[in-house]
Amino acid sequence: MNIAIIGAGPIGCYAGYLLAKNKHTVSIYENHAQIGLPIQCTGLLTSDFDQFKLPMDSFLVNTFSKVEVYSPKQKLEVKQKEYLVCRNKFDNFFGDLARKAGAKIYLNHSFQRKEGKELVIKDSAKNKEKRISPDVVIAADGPLSPTAKAYGLYHSERENYFGVQALVEGTFDPKVFKAYFGVSVCPELFAWVVPESEHLARVGLGMRKNSRAYFDKFMKEHGFTVKEMQAGTIPVYHPAQKLQKDNCYLLGDAAGFVKATTLGGLVPGLRQAEILADCISNNKDYEKEVKPIAKRLKLHLMVRRMLDKFSDDDWDKLVSYINQPKVQKVFERYTRDNPVPLVSMALLKEPRFLRFVKYLV
Repeated sequence: MNIAIIGAGPIGCYAGYLLAKNKHTVSIYENHAQIGLPIQCTGLLTSDFDQFKLPMDSFLVNTFSKVEVYSPKQKLEVKQKEYLVCRNKFDNFFGDLARKAGAKIYLNHSFQRKEGKELVIKDSAKNKEKRISPDVVIAADGPLSPTAKAYGLYHSERENYFGVQALVEGTFDPKVFKAYFGVSVCPELFAWVVPESEHLARVGLGMRKNSRAYFDKFMKEHGFTVKEMQAGTIPVYHPAQKLQKDNCYLLGDAAGFVKATTLGGLVPGLRQAEILADCISNNKDYEKEVKPIAKRLKLHLMVRRMLDKFSDDDWDKLVSYINQPKVQKVFERYTRDNPVPLVSMALLKEPRFLRFVKYLV
């Protein structure tokens, strides 16, 4: 089949690689002049990334053994192996995979519109439009996906976060990243300090609105000075979002496949790409096959809606409950990419977590 992928991010390119490896003709269209730029993501991966069995040497920046969690009056330490990657090199790794498998990547090529069965793509370098008629279209063009909108797939109630991040200099423990929770810190998510090394860290937060004001406040309180700024739009998962219409499939951020608790989308998106490639190659039902991932994302969304109503006292209680050895072991055993056992096992160990259920109403 002739397959067009709109967007050359890691998830789109991974799908392109898998499909090209299965002997499909794959063209990937990227509206930027380079893959991986501008950087719009922290690049933090849980150890669930190991499932893909991919070499990490070319893009791994740091490996963490512990996360420190701060509420207004409490502190929690959880042992977790996690990875920090260079997003530019990470994205290009997947682009190279796709090229080596036979996919063609067209830079400076942006989706313009859909006219009947044709897609209009603009080559901005030559200021020319061209028309393509692929058998399959994969929208992997981000949270605001023009392709999804053109196919009538973009759900009208979808929301987005706006992340702000800076590279800062300082003194850091390179084996520990930190997350800060609280109404005054970041009422809709959390702030993070993720070290690249002993002297360099990625510091940021995300909000549906007012991101920059809370970011500036956090930076000032911690005495950080901006070395380099980064920002990006991050989708909120919507359970009613359709993933396929006609010959178009949504993938990654375009599908809203992001964990609502942390706004991480790389691991679920890469797994989604594997499922989509298998569905296209073997004529399977995409919406059905991707349900296990959707189930996890729905639970993340449920938890997010609960956390949005937390007071500082709630945050302190939550952290204190997790800070018990019997509960800590649960959080050390399961990553946040797999919330079903994490939530169920934690409830068994500490029934007081049920006090937060009132916020689900």
